[in-house]
Amino acid sequence: MFSSISISKLLGICDKNLKLIGKIYSKIIKGVEYQVLEAIITYIPSHCPHCKIENKNYSIVKNGNQIVKILLNRTCDNPVMIHAKKQRFFCKNCKKTFMAETNLTDKGCFISNNVKKSIIDNLSEIIPMKVIAKNHYVSSSTVARVLRSTESKNNKCWLPDVLGIDEFKSTKSVDGSMSVNLVDLKTGKIIDIVSERRKRFLGEYFNSYNNSIRNNVKYIVADMYPTYIELAKILFPKAEIVLDKFHIVQLFTRNMNKLRINEMKNFKTYKHEYKMMKRYWKILLAKEWELESIEFYKCMGYKKFTNSRGIRDDILSYSNTLKEAYIFYQEVLSVIERKDIEGFKNLLNQDINKIPKCFGTSIESLNKYKKYAINSLKTGYTNASVEGNNNLIKAYKRVSFGFRSFRNMRIRILLRNRFKIQKNGKSESLHCETDFAA
Repeated sequence: MFSSISISKLLGICDKNLKLIGKIYSKIIKGVEYQVLEAIITYIPSHCPHCKIENKNYSIVKNGNQIVKILLNRTCDNPVMIHAKKQRFFCKNCKKTFMAETNLTDKGCFISNNVKKSIIDNLSEIIPMKVIAKNHYVSSSTVARVLRSTESKNNKCWLPDVLGIDEFKSTKSVDGSMSVNLVDLKTGKIIDIVSERRKRFLGEYFNSYNNSIRNNVKYIVADMYPTYIELAKILFPKAEIVLDKFHIVQLFTRNMNKLRINEMKNFKTYKHEYKMMKRYWKILLAKEWELESIEFYKCMGYKKFTNSRGIRDDILSYSNTLKEAYIFYQEVLSVIERKDIEGFKNLLNQDINKIPKCFGTSIESLNKYKKYAINSLKTGYTNASVEGNNNLIKAYKRVSFGFRSFRNMRIRILLRNRFKIQKNGKSESLHCETDFAA
């Protein structure tokens, strides 16, 4: 037969002063069936919490009890609740009463700390807060309070050697609806999330760090947003600015795609040329050396067997302008892929009149930040981990149908950043102490 101690261990109850009594029975509360356990919490207090007088010669005596409810984690998919009789004590010295304490809950709260830990564990996963509240039989506001209890101040005593900066679509409460994600590119961990990307706000944020800390930053990886580059020059004088390789390629990719659309519109919508240029647009944007040239297969719109390289040749035969632009576009991709600095300089130094018109603006933009673009080939640093974290933020926003509060969004993202997701699907805290506030 199981004892009350073994049942306590099974339920995760570690309070030695709590003793289970009676039998387990079912009770319906607000339409939900709970498994209820009866218990008593009592002990001999060592001193009075009010006057601090030690309990000697029966100076503190028992003075009745009070029934309290304690919500535990589910067992067998059923919520468990303890109806505990808390001992009341009376101090003869100060004539005041006090209640027995338990480490299962915080003072004045009926939700156990184990439930709060489980809520925090779920908050580190991509799960809507309403679903978390439903699974733990608490309200959404309770989940929000538990989330805010994990909020911690950002460490202003450290910045990484390689700092990645990029913006993402934030909440409506933020002016401009754009926030900034700061990431340590060596570890891929989020350092902090700044509410706005405007120069004044970012300047105030980075100025909160000491000069010695900012001087330790060696590289800053960002896109061509002028604010990032201007602030990096002023506030990080010893750091080298690196343009993100992805945004460099994106400049030319967008121009190439716009040209394809313009050339496609020269044909009627029912023409074969129009359909092929619309259906196989990805082939024109792909790297030439990655196209299939050996194996042949059946493709939509072709009666004969062909491959991606054959489709590319057919599309380029429809327009000489598109063909010239494609050749230049592939030269750019090849130079960046091989990290050919001299070849990249030669492309930027070409006469704008001799290159396809669609790439003129991109070449001028890169010439404006030529030194920083070359640094991207020299160092090899990219904002890949920053973009990955941005996708994670988008996933949180999607499952939550958006966030009303920027603070809640920031806390939840940083909370996941402090948790390590194991292969078995469980999450384990990275030695982070959480103060549970009711």
